Amino acid sequence: MTIVLTAIARHYAGKQDIAETVEVLDLDSDCAVGDLVSVVRAGTQHDFAIIRRRWIASETGTTLELTLDHPARSTGR
Repeated sequence: MTIVLTAIARHYAGKQDIAETVEVLDLDSDCAVGDLVSVVRAGTQHDFAIIRRRWIASETGTTLELTLDHPARSTGR
């Protein structure tokens, strides 16, 4: 699985010094668009939203790519 951050999410994560942590998250393939992903560091919770799931197929196999955005917005569910 690959984690991709939107430009805004990457900027936020970089300012909070959590970009590397977020980009290497080992999330389950059951994650869905609209799910929230919270990273807690030093007692502070940083919320990201899964905004896209994409399967990438190549000669070497398939990989699930999840795109995270920040700030996490309500999906109305």
